[in-house]
Amino acid sequence: MPNVTAFTAGPEDPLSLLPRTTIQEYKKNDVIYAPEDRGESLYLIIDGRVKVSRLAEGGREVILGFYHKDEFFGESRFLGADRPGEQATAVDSASVMVWTMGELRRLMQRSPALGPALLRVVAQKLAEANSRIEGFCLDPIPRRLARSLLNYAKRFGQPAPDQWLHLPPITHEQLARYIGTSREIITQYMNHFRREHLLKYSRRGVEVDPAAMRNYLEK
Repeated sequence: MPNVTAFTAGPEDPLSLLPRTTIQEYKKNDVIYAPEDRGESLYLIIDGRVKVSRLAEGGREVILGFYHKDEFFGESRFLGADRPGEQATAVDSASVMVWTMGELRRLMQRSPALGPALLRVVAQKLAEANSRIEGFCLDPIPRRLARSLLNYAKRFGQPAPDQWLHLPPITHEQLARYIGTSREIITQYMNHFRREHLLKYSRRGVEVDPAAMRNYLEK
């Protein structure tokens, strides 16, 4: 049984209501759950990054999202939704806690506020997914890429000189699978963004200018 020490968070945040469980460690590229796994569980990242993806027709990977510290994933399994082909993979070395559906039911009986708190997390993710789908329908590829880079920078970026944000490693192939295009097209627009001074490459990797990227999207 997990101990009863809760995370430090706001009163309506599920982190304040969930007890800690044993931390599971994964190395880079380790599979956390695979398409054939049928367990109904909710996952929380303690450290590192996790990629959730699924296989489309023809076996091509489609990346549904990247998640990092203090973010939940696997909510479709938590809800018992049928998401064939879904897989979670550690992008870096990752530390994860997991609660089975049975454990969550018992916890919600003891703490009635937990259910609504978890539903708010799911509702927020659904809103983000709907916004992304809208972007797929309305935005051309360069704007989808710009939005993705800006969101990635805000969530994962580390401060760099002159208000730039340094991005943790992400490949052109991963970006392509996230926004629904090819690696070659991503490379083409990444080079264009560099010429427009929206991002730059250095020995440390890629850095994004958030203000310039927002101005680009407002045009």
